[in-house]
Amino acid sequence: MILFNALQKSISAGIGRYSFELSKELYFLLKDDIKIIIREEDLKDYSFVNSKSLLIFKNVKNSKDRNLFEQIYIPKLIREKFKDRVVHYPDSMAPIFLKSKRIVITVHDLAFKTLSDAFTKKTVLWKNFMTNISVNKSNKIIAITNFSKSELCKYYKNIDYKIHVVHNGFNNLSETEICADNVSKRVRDMCLNKYILTVSTISPRKNIDTLIKAFNLIRDKHKVNLLIVGSNGWLYESIYDLVESLNLKDRVIFTGKVNDDELKYLYKNAGVFVYPSLYEGFGLPPLEAMSYGVKTVVSDVECLREVLGNKCIYFDPKNEEELSKVLHETFKDHREESYYDYKEILSKYSWKTCAEETVKVYEKILKGV
Repeated sequence: MILFNALQKSISAGIGRYSFELSKELYFLLKDDIKIIIREEDLKDYSFVNSKSLLIFKNVKNSKDRNLFEQIYIPKLIREKFKDRVVHYPDSMAPIFLKSKRIVITVHDLAFKTLSDAFTKKTVLWKNFMTNISVNKSNKIIAITNFSKSELCKYYKNIDYKIHVVHNGFNNLSETEICADNVSKRVRDMCLNKYILTVSTISPRKNIDTLIKAFNLIRDKHKVNLLIVGSNGWLYESIYDLVESLNLKDRVIFTGKVNDDELKYLYKNAGVFVYPSLYEGFGLPPLEAMSYGVKTVVSDVECLREVLGNKCIYFDPKNEEELSKVLHETFKDHREESYYDYKEILSKYSWKTCAEETVKVYEKILKGV
């Protein structure tokens, strides 16, 4: 019997997506053998789940609320009603006050250690404190890539025996039709001109500034725009300031958060997709872009090499001139209806497989191995 904490679903981007997609596939596999903890606001997204398999929490509006529920209220609930359950927290923070030998956490990355300057000091202190306790307290740790596992073993000693690598799945968005009624005129108008697309939270580690600087170097060579899809994250203000200082406000478009149909529409019509991140645990957006056959250009970092193999174009994420040359060549040689075949790499990742491998980790705990 499993207790899965999905409070992250709509509060954070990548981990929220992981929480939802994995919990969905786990439910299809386990049915009555899983209970999923969700926020009341996310109930509509879990309409496929039998109500008996849901534990619904009210007033979880932000990360601060979530931390309170995860560390105080959920452990209390477990002690009272679910003592024998395997408990899965799909983030690197375990319920530190819960005495249990059946705790699983998922570690996505350790960016707060590798790129500490990209976070506030308060966040780094909190994440260091919580992760240090959590990796030692947990009985099993799921790392989403071999790279994430190597990072864990680098920073935390004597935990390699409890780490299991289970790759993320991804949603092949191209397999479902775009509902035209859900695509706003604003988004349609953005796609009238050729554009470079990137999808990520706007924060320092996502390296959006390098992409903007590279775009600035080709602004007079190609009539293309840069579309940045995603919500504001840590220290986002400098990105907007950079756009203004380079006088690019008419060429660089911040879409903010978009719905799934709008995201599909943006992927489908992109001239090239760029993912300039300095550090990733997995990196879902490049796979989503690949599902539409869009030329995909990504940072040459270890994790993305592991996940994407040799199926895309890599560049030094600290070199805007190198990226600008890649973009220039892309649009200089761009053919209408160009399509890149990424089927081989896409076939490696599915949420169903992710769920099946995750269940194997649960079974190891239940068997005491």
